[in-house]
Amino acid sequence: MTTVSPQDYSTEIDNEVAIEKELDLSQFDSCILYYFIAGSCFGGFLILIGLVGNGITIVIMGKERKKSATINCLFMLAIADTLVLLTYGFILVPLGIRKYFYGWWNGHNYNHITIIYVVEAARIFSQVSAFITMLVTFQRYVSVCQPHRAKQLCSVRLVNQLTVVSYVASIIFFLPNFFTYYLEMNNDTHRYLTVSKPLVLSPAFKILYSSIASVIVTYIIPIASLSFMSIQILRAMSAQSKVMQQSHERSQARKDLTLSSVAIVGLFIICQSFNSANRVLMWVYEPYAANARCGGVLQYIFMVPYLSMIMNSAANFGIYVVLAK
Repeated sequence: MTTVSPQDYSTEIDNEVAIEKELDLSQFDSCILYYFIAGSCFGGFLILIGLVGNGITIVIMGKERKKSATINCLFMLAIADTLVLLTYGFILVPLGIRKYFYGWWNGHNYNHITIIYVVEAARIFSQVSAFITMLVTFQRYVSVCQPHRAKQLCSVRLVNQLTVVSYVASIIFFLPNFFTYYLEMNNDTHRYLTVSKPLVLSPAFKILYSSIASVIVTYIIPIASLSFMSIQILRAMSAQSKVMQQSHERSQARKDLTLSSVAIVGLFIICQSFNSANRVLMWVYEPYAANARCGGVLQYIFMVPYLSMIMNSAANFGIYVVLAK
């Protein structure tokens, strides 16, 4: 593992201080407006709608979750999505408001804390949401494609157990990210500066964990499994519709529930693709933090991954309204 001397840390801090002194804040006006409109206004609106929708989902499905494994999955998914929305809300909503109304440096320390630590909490809850989405789809896959195994694999108790496993696994996987940076207070400005720890500078950590493992766990495994199960579900439903006459009410409810699950998968794939594309940009534009901040070439890309994850966690209620009334 690569080691970093105190002199390297000192140089990193000195560079940050020099940048602060040379900043022309007027060049950030358009960027601040972008933070305010995209993050605080649009992002805040999505978060508000999502919290209301997930709250309604939790109330309605909470009453029925012991009767159906799929309903229980959707109940757990609404809780995870609510946690995603709350954590991203702490990050994005104050960012644009404070900078737009009170100046560029307002909330500087708060922003550093949220970017270093709250973002990682949001990633944990997003991964839990991904695991539960896989669980929802698996429940419908078994019910539609392998109904003879439904009693064995589609139980409320199993869903509860796997949900706990999802939280524990996500926390363990993302735990190293909490130890990649630390905050150093500038004695002159009393503002936090972000300093890299030796772990994040290790080539092995960058390649094996940040690149390969993260892409496999957060994108390849969920997308591959969800795509396979959704395709099989749609094929089975198409074959069943050709041999069955008009469905009675209970069968129609199951069909609507299955279609809503497939729609959730489609939305998940789209939103996760934005997040994964951003990881590619992180490799291409190094250092990413410097290129993503105001004045950098990626300053207008900064919000996109966050907004896509918010959209993913906020839209499920709308899917239920349209497809599974």
